[in-house]
Amino acid sequence: MEKSLRRLGFTQIILSGICFGFLGFFGKKAYELNILPGELLALRYFISALITFVLIFVTKPQSLLKLTPFQITASILLGVFGYALFSSFYFMALTGLSASLTVLLLYTYPVLVTLFSRIFLKEKMGAKGWIALFLVTIGLMGLVYGEWSVSGAKYLWFGFGSAFFYALYIILSRQYLSDVEALPSSFYVQLGAGVILSVLFFKDQPLRPFDLIAHHGLMIVSMAVLCSLMAMTLFLAGLQKIKSSEASILSMTEPISGVIIAAVLLHEKLKWIQVSGGILILFGMVLIALKKDNE
Repeated sequence: MEKSLRRLGFTQIILSGICFGFLGFFGKKAYELNILPGELLALRYFISALITFVLIFVTKPQSLLKLTPFQITASILLGVFGYALFSSFYFMALTGLSASLTVLLLYTYPVLVTLFSRIFLKEKMGAKGWIALFLVTIGLMGLVYGEWSVSGAKYLWFGFGSAFFYALYIILSRQYLSDVEALPSSFYVQLGAGVILSVLFFKDQPLRPFDLIAHHGLMIVSMAVLCSLMAMTLFLAGLQKIKSSEASILSMTEPISGVIIAAVLLHEKLKWIQVSGGILILFGMVLIALKKDNE
């Protein structure tokens, strides 16, 4: 039973990473339509929270009441100081760094998760886990290989900040949300992120969200469902079944799928070093999948 749960957890994290991988495609399309990053993030989380609430209300409304006040508060705060903060730092880093370097800095979070989980959760990686972490780190450098540019030191801090707060989100979710249902906790996480970002980016133009939805509703809702509702719920569900460090390594399906989606849908050309990097990441993920829980 425990082995089948771990397999389900692996599958959920991998599928979550694939869903997150569509972020680049939707983001690029949104920028072409002059939708600002903060506006896109606010609408993504808030609309996803609304859809999640409707889904819960129709299928299992009592699950929202099963969370304790502490769990509800923890979920909302994780949305505010986890997803909202990490997303904002990531897009601030993009304004002063090349895209490949920004991605590389964000994906230092598996290293941070591994260290944090060892210190605070007493989780052990095992030999295969450390080898897998090394492989995905090297593979990631190849996957995002390109022109790395920096216009200011503060943007590097934004990049590291995005990794730090995402790692913190994973550790705290594993610690405090491991025994709650994924869908209702995902609702509160998204609600926290959506509300705080909406206040920040729409406070001076309250009618702007309605204008964006009226003209680009299909794209925004598609992004909310795929990259938030499905991605975040699957991640939280998988995180309850496997270790934080394992989840962070398996979530490397996000940059791999992101590169593939960009090549297929946006017609971006792949270099051999990117393909090699992706293969190394896959090897690392296979090692994690073969690792026993007690190794």
